[in-house]
Amino acid sequence: MRKIACLQACLLLVALWALPLQAQEAENDGAAVIVMMKAKAGHEAALVDAITEYHQWIGDKEGAMRFTWYAVETGSRSGWFAARSGDHNWADFDQEHDWDDEAEARFLSDVAPHIDQWERSLTEDMPEFSNLPDDWSGVTHFQVEHWHIKSGQYGAWRSHLETIHKALTEGGFNEHWGIHTVVSGGKANQVAIVFPMKGYADFANPEPSFYSVMSEALGGPEAFGQFMAEWGATYHAGETFLVRYLPEASDYGDSE
Repeated sequence: MRKIACLQACLLLVALWALPLQAQEAENDGAAVIVMMKAKAGHEAALVDAITEYHQWIGDKEGAMRFTWYAVETGSRSGWFAARSGDHNWADFDQEHDWDDEAEARFLSDVAPHIDQWERSLTEDMPEFSNLPDDWSGVTHFQVEHWHIKSGQYGAWRSHLETIHKALTEGGFNEHWGIHTVVSGGKANQVAIVFPMKGYADFANPEPSFYSVMSEALGGPEAFGQFMAEWGATYHAGETFLVRYLPEASDYGDSE
């Protein structure tokens, strides 16, 4: 039964790689697919080699989705891999191609034997609350945090987030972040916030700090404390983990 389940999972996984690339080059719905993978014991390097070779093969296929790969470095899934493809329209996930069967066969024969288990989720960007960098050069890691909004509290959570976003972007806060709602594959009312980093040194507190920027914007430390207590009552904090960008596994043969 385990072999059958793994085969079914891999068939779904290879279908994701066959989704269209075109939406990544234009305005879109902000839809993304994320796949978390655990390699079989001792197969970690082999999995990276296999997916790198697979990407080189599928890179020139018209309409192929392109995934960026990461190694998970902290949290309960340390040692796993994460693959993400974003900037899509939801309709993209319904597309088919004349090379799908060949891609499936290659993936099942070359890549799937190295995968022990995997999890898939679909997300949608929240650009109105994000502050992403214009220049991604030097970014090597991403800190991911999950929030679970309490039932009936979405409006209050969103209202407070609007205040925070305005204060930080207008107050000289030097950090960047992206916020994404989990559409399927996670818990209900789940949101992910992702912080791009240029290494572990970015864990150090920034200047000016979140506390100082927010306190000034809200009228002082007491008002800031009350505001954060109100906002904190609208959600539960979930898991956090750090991922490291894997350029070799993300190369489709046309990288500069």
